[in-house]
Amino acid sequence: MRTVISRSTRATAVLASGLQTALPALAGVLVLPFLVVLLPFAPSVTMPVRALARLERERVGRHLGFPLPEAAHAEGGGRLRAVRDPATWRDLLWLAGHGLGGTFLGLLGIALWPAIVASATVPVYWWLFPPESFTGMLVIIRTWPQALTLPLLQAACYAAMVVWLVPLIARGQLRLARTLLGPNEAELLAQQVERLTETRAEALESHGAELRRIERDLHDGIQAQLVAVSVRLGLAARTLSAEPDHPAARLVQDAQSGIEDSLGNLRSIIRGIYPPILADRGLAGAVHALAGGQRIPVTVRVPDDLPRPPAAIEAAAYFVVAESLTNVTKHSTAEHAEVIVEDDGHTLRVTVRDDGKGGADAESGSGLSGIQRRVAALDGTARIDSPVNTGTTIEVLLPCG
Repeated sequence: MRTVISRSTRATAVLASGLQTALPALAGVLVLPFLVVLLPFAPSVTMPVRALARLERERVGRHLGFPLPEAAHAEGGGRLRAVRDPATWRDLLWLAGHGLGGTFLGLLGIALWPAIVASATVPVYWWLFPPESFTGMLVIIRTWPQALTLPLLQAACYAAMVVWLVPLIARGQLRLARTLLGPNEAELLAQQVERLTETRAEALESHGAELRRIERDLHDGIQAQLVAVSVRLGLAARTLSAEPDHPAARLVQDAQSGIEDSLGNLRSIIRGIYPPILADRGLAGAVHALAGGQRIPVTVRVPDDLPRPPAAIEAAAYFVVAESLTNVTKHSTAEHAEVIVEDDGHTLRVTVRDDGKGGADAESGSGLSGIQRRVAALDGTARIDSPVNTGTTIEVLLPCG
């Protein structure tokens, strides 16, 4: 019983709070024909409607427990923008429906509660009125049997409306507002894609900053400490060189060799995390350095004003070029290769082609599959075209907007 009363009370509160926007919407219904006529010539006439719809979304969001996003309104298009905008017409449809229905239903939801009390108490005071003159709400009370039955039946009908009809109407009002004032499925998908794009860009920036920090800590911290240890061991080895048979001499030499091997491995790890040359010279300089280190001529076409992409994207592009040129050198028997880097503001395009024997297969477990995995992790695409005896072309698209 307590749950039923609580649910009916909340539903009545929904309808009553709807009067906050229903009454202004009812006033808007009176001028709705003029709004429709003026819409092609003055799209700004709908601004009050949009402001009222914003208040309704806030109200509906409070009752639903989550914010109701705004439908995407068309931008641009001149005067006919508002006429072609489905969200504007949904706002106007909500204005008419909520202004008329919301006002009536809100007043009805409020009036039913005192009507129950008034009908149930009719037997207490109806006899104070002149005979055949008392109207108990919707019935005329003339006798005691009527006074003891008809008003109570009427109160029961009102109570049934409060218990079953009012919650149903309240849910319908919220659902109508959510349908007309909120985004549709296509708009929700577009907003979700936009949010995912933004969060991906933020994640890439954070990931890039973390890569640079790790590279800097390894390069300036651990590597420098290992170099210092290697120098000290070298001095110790020089001191012990006068006694080549000393037991510590061999240990010092072994330790120094181990340190130098560790330094080599550490440098490889640093280059694998975030090549220092990217931080020093950017992607263009790093690509030129890679091309200059090959045993065959490599033509590089990189714009002079190439903007710096996010660090993770820049590192991926560098490794694509490095791995591709390594494959050209090892497997293609090519006499010439070409690297092209382009950026249209949203996508970084990296193309590496050679005139070798072709026939490269990413499924064979070569470095090409590693390129595809690295690019796919950043929501990019990699296309490998390698006909036999025609050369190989690797084209990679990386999002960097």
